[in-house]
Amino acid sequence: MSNALKYFQKAKEEHFAIGAFNAASIETLNAVVRAAQKMESPVMVEASHGEVEYFGMKELVAVVRTMEQDFGVPILLNLDHAPDYESCKAALDAGFDYLHLDGSKLPYEKNVEQTKKIVYEAHQKGVLVEGEIDNINAMGAGSSDHRNQNIDQFRSDEIYTSPEKAAEFVMETGVDTFASFVGNVHGLYSQPKTLKLDLLERIADVLPGKFLSLHGGSGIPDDDVTAAIKLGIVKVNVNSELREAFFEKLKLAVNNQNEGEIAIYKLMPDAISAMQEVVENKIAMFGSGGKI
Repeated sequence: MSNALKYFQKAKEEHFAIGAFNAASIETLNAVVRAAQKMESPVMVEASHGEVEYFGMKELVAVVRTMEQDFGVPILLNLDHAPDYESCKAALDAGFDYLHLDGSKLPYEKNVEQTKKIVYEAHQKGVLVEGEIDNINAMGAGSSDHRNQNIDQFRSDEIYTSPEKAAEFVMETGVDTFASFVGNVHGLYSQPKTLKLDLLERIADVLPGKFLSLHGGSGIPDDDVTAAIKLGIVKVNVNSELREAFFEKLKLAVNNQNEGEIAIYKLMPDAISAMQEVVENKIAMFGSGGKI
């Protein structure tokens, strides 16, 4: 049994969620893995298509595997929001533990075709696959700062995930995990990102044998997140809050640097600590602490 399947099953049975934290740098990786070690928690490190291009796919796998051994914590490596089959196949061959094919920008039939194909190949290696039908990423324009926008534009039954369509997609593709849109828009807003929990419950009801993923985890009220976990969410994605913590502390470090000091490693400790604090708080809320 793969580590991803082992810990997803454990999360589902014991009603906790695994934090999935985006990492495109050694600083973020350090923050996530140190937090996981301190909290004795399994953790998912994920990288989007752009983050993988920045870090390097083989390089990311090698660093994550080394840190997994050095820190003694299970790290599930995920390709987040991969745009197509080819990206997922490259990650599968490189040694990723988990693949998220986001075919929501494709015509539905093409989404089904590509997702079904990667599911078949991934399952040969014991790798889990996540899929989705609603373009969550486009709805929030990515993991950015949207605090000058009104979140109400993303609160509508017309754009939320249809349980019936979700069930159809999962049946046709065989994905292990389904990512729904129930108000969990990406990015940070000035208003809370409240979830339509009754809809999430209906989606869980039509997908009893599958895992459920919650994207856009930054900025969702804690009560909504814990309620979603009780309804079956086993993976919560967090990105924007890490980016914000890193950026704010790095700005302070740069502005307060000693004259002539430009050593990168001397500017980073506070930024790493700030991200680690975010991860520790999320692990505590998700209930995954002590679950190794």
